[in-house]
Amino acid sequence: MESKYAKQRIINDIKSDDLQIQVTGYVEDINGNKSFILNDDTGKIKVNLKDIILNYKEKDIVNVIGDLQITTSGEKILEANIIQDMKKLNFKYYKRLYKLKKEILEE
Repeated sequence: MESKYAKQRIINDIKSDDLQIQVTGYVEDINGNKSFILNDDTGKIKVNLKDIILNYKEKDIVNVIGDLQITTSGEKILEANIIQDMKKLNFKYYKRLYKLKKEILEE
């Protein structure tokens, strides 16, 4: 049975069998209203915008929830369903908390 919730991931931890994920990171390399690159300091992933208008600029911190697509060449692309403003997030502490949570769940 599939979970109806997007799995919280950092880019380095994205698995090829993930279907829906959420990733928090910095906006980079905006390509109009088509796509942008999301960078969370562990890696980068292309985010396709579909019907979403990007109201953010480069270096803004956002949380993207969407469907993971993997191309035939192995490139991972996130098809955005929701983009949330995370400007008030302390990203340094977020990454620490993610790491601790991951360690606890792996025990």
